[in-house]
Formats: sequence, structure tokens, C-alpha cells
Amino acid sequence: MSEFKLDFDKIRVKVVTDYFDRAEVETLLSRHHPLGAKRAIGRRICYAASYRGAWLAVLMFDAAVDRNKHREPRIGWDDDQRRARLGHIANNGRYLVLPEYQGVKNLASKILSLATERISADWLKRYGLPLLAVETYVDPEHNDNNGTCYTAAGWENLGYSSGYKSSNGERTHSKWYFLKALHRDSYAALSASIPHALLTGVKKVSGESNNNYVLDASKFHIKELQKELAKITDPRGGQGRRYRFVPLLSLCIAAVVSGYTQYRQIADWIARLPGTDRAKFGLPGDQVPCESTIGNFLSRIDPTELQTVLSNWLLKTYRKEADFSTVILDGKAVRATSSDPAEQKAFLNVFANEIGIVIRHEPTSKGGGEKNTARDVLKSDIDLTGKIVLADAMHTDRKMIEELRKKKPRMSSLLREIKNL
Repeated sequence: MSEFKLDFDKIRVKVVTDYFDRAEVETLLSRHHPLGAKRAIGRRICYAASYRGAWLAVLMFDAAVDRNKHREPRIGWDDDQRRARLGHIANNGRYLVLPEYQGVKNLASKILSLATERISADWLKRYGLPLLAVETYVDPEHNDNNGTCYTAAGWENLGYSSGYKSSNGERTHSKWYFLKALHRDSYAALSASIPHALLTGVKKVSGESNNNYVLDASKFHIKELQKELAKITDPRGGQGRRYRFVPLLSLCIAAVVSGYTQYRQIADWIARLPGTDRAKFGLPGDQVPCESTIGNFLSRIDPTELQTVLSNWLLKTYRKEADFSTVILDGKAVRATSSDPAEQKAFLNVFANEIGIVIRHEPTSKGGGEKNTARDVLKSDIDLTGKIVLADAMHTDRKMIEELRKKKPRMSSLLREIKNL
């Protein structure tokens, strides 16, 4: 057992970029790792773990293996998805704790955890793709602990591999195969029918997003959505219909679910999809709508019809596993309905905060019309029992407060103030 006593909070893991540091990594692996150094083929990131300036360990992460009998069923993706998304997985090809530190209890698992906490952002910065999972093989001929440090760091031991066989070589012996998801939705994203926000980089592996809400694309079912969208009236005339209504609208909604909300973003998202994926929506693979087409198409759809259909579909699709406790009443003018602010249509949204879904979308007029519409909503059959209701400046309306009291909302500091008005 090593006599070193380390303060784990002071351990740092950094990407190795300096030429001489990279040479040092190669030297250490050649001298001390049972498999020696590994020639770089394709993508690679090296890490060095240090304590007060002294190196403790080095790690190499390379491109994932092409196939593995344990990984594919664990993720649940098909061959097309595997080929398209394999770049979101990296393989920990080498890991060496320097000999003088190998007896320090829990050190190896701590360094692994520090590396996997940052690797997705590092991979995105270097290669333009976020990582969703990492894998590794542990050779029982060179390890007497069966990968204990990986298990302690949250990696799954999925069993023995089949070994590797080159085109003209013999099959190698089996090794333990470990896999670690870097996000709770990693496997769902890798097997989703549309590009999940985790795959596109819109949503970070930490769960943060540069949009307010990004829904789970793994729950997205094209046929179910298109069945609902068929209820919406196509506002276009008989001529100039280059794109079929439901396929194009469902593609636009898929882009928004993946985190892309502006016309340019939606057009770019559709253009980046493989032709085979566009065909799944019913749009010919060689048809790619431009930004102006997207804008003209979406702005002409009746917003009330669209919101009603979408709200029903979203609640049916997502509400089963996600309840909400906070409701926000907020009036919005839909700028896309007119370039003249005076002619823009206005709506009152009833927004379920935790799940990011508008559960009611009522036409209203700008200004004082919001209060009248809010009162009508509260008098309707909408169930707000036990909910926190936030109503912006509308909470100053005494008639609306009376309707809120009838709903028996959960008390919060804001609502206590309202009750005392």
C-alpha cells in the first residue's frame, strides 16, 4: 500500500496538448503500461492527472470500436443509427496510474470520474461532436481486479467480449467490456428516431441548454405526430405546393424538438439530415426547403389550430412521466402573423413550467384583453388544484385573484401576498 496521502479535491485533470507532454505520455505508457503505447488512428484526446504539479496518471481516449455484441443491445440502436452516431462514443484505450501512486485507495476511480466529467465538452471543442458515452476493455491477463476502478466510477461491466479478429489474423482472447453513459438520456438519444438535442450539441451533456426547453426526442414518433398534424388545415392554395403539408410540418416540429427554433436553424437542420431520414417523414430525399420557404410555410398556418394540436400531442407524449407544479399565464403577440405590430395576433399562453409545454393557448387582444382571457381560462375546466400560478402583472386584477382562490392553489410567498390584497 502506498504511503502517499492525497487531498482528492486538489487533483486536476487536463487535456494534454503540448508536444513535449504528449511525448511524455507516450514514454510513460511504453515503460509502465502492459500493452505499451498505442498508435493514434483517428480521433484522440489525452489527459494527464496531476497533484500539486506532479503527474499521477495518464489516459487516452480514441474513437469507439465499430461493433460490440454487448453495446448494441444496451444502447438499443439499429445499424443505421450506429453508423451515423458512433462518433458520439469514445474508447478509453489506455489508462495508467503511475507506479508510485498505484496503491492509493480510490485514486484510479477518482481520476476516471474527473476525466469523464469533462470529456464531452473537450470532444465537442476539438471535433465538433459531443460525447454521450465512453467504453473500454479490461484485459484479465493483465489485470487482477477485473476493472474495479471502472465499476467504482460508474461504468457498467457488460460481460466478456468476443475478442478481435483482423482480416488475416487470429481472434484475440476475450476481455471485460465496460460502458458508461455520460447523461441519463444518452442511450435514448443515440437510439432516437430524430437527432436528439444531446447529439446536436444544442443541449450539453450536463443537461444545460442554450434554449429554455428542449424535449426528449427519444419519445418522438413520426407516425403518431403526423396523424395529429393531419387535423390542421393546409392554408396554401392549389398551386405552388412543392412540399407536402404534413411531412414538411412534422420535419419543422422535429427540428424545434431538437432545439432549433428559428427559420434559418430549422432549414439548416432539415438540410443536414440524410436524405433517407427526410424520406422517413415523407419528404423526398432530394427536396431541401430553404429558409424563406420555411418562414412562408409556417407563418401561414393558423396558430390556434397548430397550438391546439401540438398541445394535445405534447401532453399525450410527455406528460405521462413528467408532472408539473407551476403554471405561468403570459400574453404573447405572434410576430410571424404580420409585419405590422398593430395587426399581429395575440394569445394568452398557459405554460406548464417544468415540462416546457403550453397546455392552453387562447386568442386574446393586446393590453387589457389578457386579463379578461385569463379570467375565462380560470373559469374553465382547467385543473390548477395544488398548482403555483404565476401571472406577471395580471396578479393585480382582483377578479382574477378570486378565480385563483377558487382553484385552491398551493401557497407560495407570491400567492400569500396576493391573498392579502
